[in-house]
Amino acid sequence: MANTPLTVTELTARIKQVLEQGFANIEVTGEISRLTTPSSGHIYFTIKDSHAAISAVVWRSAAARLNIRPKDGQAYIFSGHLSLYEPRGSYQLIVTLIMPAGAGRLAEEFEKRKLAFAASGWFDESRKQSIPKLPQHIGIVTSQTAAAFEDVKKVFHTRPAWLNITLSQAVVQGESAPQSIAQAISRLHQLKDKPDVILLVRGGGSIEDLWCFNDEKVVHAIVDANIPIIAGIGHEIDTTLADLAADIRAATPSNAAELVCPAKDTLRPQITRLQQRLHQAFQSYKDGKHWTLDRSNHELKHAVRQHLQQGHLTVRDLKKRLQQFEPNHRLRQDMQHFYQLKQRLLSAAQNTTPKRQRQLEFTQYHLRLFYQRLIQQKKETCSNHYEHLHGMNPQHVLRRGYAMTTNEHGTIVSSAKGLKQGDKLQLHFHDGSAETKVKRTTENP
Repeated sequence: MANTPLTVTELTARIKQVLEQGFANIEVTGEISRLTTPSSGHIYFTIKDSHAAISAVVWRSAAARLNIRPKDGQAYIFSGHLSLYEPRGSYQLIVTLIMPAGAGRLAEEFEKRKLAFAASGWFDESRKQSIPKLPQHIGIVTSQTAAAFEDVKKVFHTRPAWLNITLSQAVVQGESAPQSIAQAISRLHQLKDKPDVILLVRGGGSIEDLWCFNDEKVVHAIVDANIPIIAGIGHEIDTTLADLAADIRAATPSNAAELVCPAKDTLRPQITRLQQRLHQAFQSYKDGKHWTLDRSNHELKHAVRQHLQQGHLTVRDLKKRLQQFEPNHRLRQDMQHFYQLKQRLLSAAQNTTPKRQRQLEFTQYHLRLFYQRLIQQKKETCSNHYEHLHGMNPQHVLRRGYAMTTNEHGTIVSSAKGLKQGDKLQLHFHDGSAETKVKRTTENP
């Protein structure tokens, strides 16, 4: 039995199914012709080469996301899927992405480099540096004539006046750009006054225009940088390998300038709150400092009393030890001994001859000399011991212009060794005390 013939609708439906399933995700390269952009926002055109042509459309939602605007007579790579328009039985390419001819090769190279750089750890978050919250010096790597530089300067007009800006010029497009960008980053590192952060910025463009930011020289310079780098390259939808290696990726050059430092209007309330907190902290510090001073003064007085008491005990012990050397004590012993000798001499003199008498007188004379010298020696010894004992009296030492030094804990400081700048000391004089602070220490050679 013959097959039942298909209706036009059935045939068209089958063709539509085969086309849309078989060509759901394709890329076509060709030249645009008969480009029209009606008020609806859709884009209609024909893709052709030297032997064939196909109708194409970019719906309004997809057109808003395109990186570039197609032009009549230009060659591109079109990504999308085939669709059949059943009322007319015609098919067309529904385009979702347009890239300049050659962009497909660049996209493949981009992914290849991305994988290689990632394997080297160049995109790891662990190696990225933090951005200072309030930088004072900002370095900018871009072209002096670039619109991106003007965008950054406009943003900085709304930032605090303390910002110091240094432009390190670089070529940001073409074959010489990678080396130029790497050298510009290096120059900022060689400055005596190095920037706190670097902005690497460039305006939007095609994948070819931005290709220098995918170069290994540029990525390596960012990875090796000791200064944090914020990359603001192209538009928000543009992604380069420099963006992935940077410490922070900004959507645009203007956004990079916004991220590096808060606006003045944002900082004012923060500064006000900080001033209030500082005032409260200072008041608390003053109250706590007053209590600490009172306590330190009490501890110092206690330490001085203990030190003086220890000094008195030392003096008393020395007195006991010196009693045996007291001149009067020894003198009394010598006098008694001398008296005994005298009595013995007088008794012997009564029974001696004149010659013996003269010998006794001679001996008595030398005994008197010996006695006088002994008395003088004892007096000198006693005087020396008295001066030594008197010199050890802490109050006497203080009255001679000396001072006793203690640290914050009341411990006596007897050496410069161990002191450091900023240590607080207490100087004790015979009539009071004073507080001082160490500026520097110098050891004797």
